[in-house]
Amino acid sequence: MASHLSAHAPVADSPLLTRLSREAIPTGTYFRTRTPAGAQPLTSQQQHHNLELLATASSRPQTAPDHDRTPLRCLTIRPPWSDLIAIEDDQVAKRIENRVWSTRWRGTLLIHAGADADVRATALPAVRARLDDDYELVRGSVVAVADLIGIHDDDGSCTFWSDPGCFHWELARVQRLTTPVPARGAQRLWRPTPKLLRQITDANPHLRSRLTAPNVGQAAIA
Repeated sequence: MASHLSAHAPVADSPLLTRLSREAIPTGTYFRTRTPAGAQPLTSQQQHHNLELLATASSRPQTAPDHDRTPLRCLTIRPPWSDLIAIEDDQVAKRIENRVWSTRWRGTLLIHAGADADVRATALPAVRARLDDDYELVRGSVVAVADLIGIHDDDGSCTFWSDPGCFHWELARVQRLTTPVPARGAQRLWRPTPKLLRQITDANPHLRSRLTAPNVGQAAIA
């Protein structure tokens, strides 16, 4: 679907277009990304994120009131990229998540492995070198907890994993879940339910203190 999306696709709902421009498109231009050379054709990854943006902005929030009191957020990432983030060795792991949208929110972030895997990525030498020989894709589960400590605009390849033309989300204090916990993902940042948090801490007692208020960090929400 993303491959057929035009970079100049019209939006009939002008309030929706205004919301898209204000919340996620850094240049204020619909379906454009900021690059050093100016406007460039969108990659398939960028088109995929634009579709996520449209779906989020055009749908009514489904979050129950009790979720709003949960300061954590979750981010769904396709494996094996989610597993590369879950590696606890900072010298080996992926500590930058590439997105075409930004947020002012900072705090404790659950890393959720999506059900839709990037199978081709598992064959990349750089990816294989960092995964165990018997590695198997973990799908549809929370696999790690991290801190989102900053986001910066495209400044080139600030790390090995950084993509040009994207916002680079800086992750720190990553801890792998010893036992991944199945969960349904969502687009953009989403709130974990109290039930999901209980399931995570019950299966991973070493994370109990970190995921229990007031130990959970939180900052402004865009």
